[in-house]
Amino acid sequence: MNETEVTVGGRVVADPEHRTTRGGVQFTTFRIASTVRRRTREGVWVDGPTSFYNVATYRALGANSHESLGKGDPVVVHGRLTINDWQRSDNSWGSSADIEALSVGHDLTYGTTEYSKASRGGVDPEALAASQPGYDRMTTRIAESEEQTWGTPHPGSESGAESSQQTSSGRVDVTTGEVLDEHEGAADEVPQPV
Repeated sequence: MNETEVTVGGRVVADPEHRTTRGGVQFTTFRIASTVRRRTREGVWVDGPTSFYNVATYRALGANSHESLGKGDPVVVHGRLTINDWQRSDNSWGSSADIEALSVGHDLTYGTTEYSKASRGGVDPEALAASQPGYDRMTTRIAESEEQTWGTPHPGSESGAESSQQTSSGRVDVTTGEVLDEHEGAADEVPQPV
């Protein structure tokens, strides 16, 4: 399929609007105005015609655009261009240039900006709840210890078949992820190179 990709520089016309589709996809829309400046034969810069573009950003780009952009900001938008024709209420026809953005950024020709990485807060509440007991045991064990204790069994941990699995490095407690020793003193032994 032939798609027209464009890169347009301009200014945000109004504050971006953030919404969610019925399917749960976040998106942000905004308009940009792009005015061409040209130099005349006399060497004077003049404004040419202004073009307006409707921009749609989806998912993470949509959320980040909503947080980062405001009315009047200089931006550079890269994306897929479509020209849509529509009929007005008075039966006349109009058209719009729409861009489905693939990337959006501030235009640094007009100023500076500071980048900050967005967090991807997709935490699964059930997974978080299931991992909490093991996390609590680990933090308690670290707080009570004076030395590194990773990979050694916690006193009182179960070593029954139901609560552990056999691996190539020994038995592992499936609830805590701890390596369990099957004989006394194995935790203090250091494997020797072969």
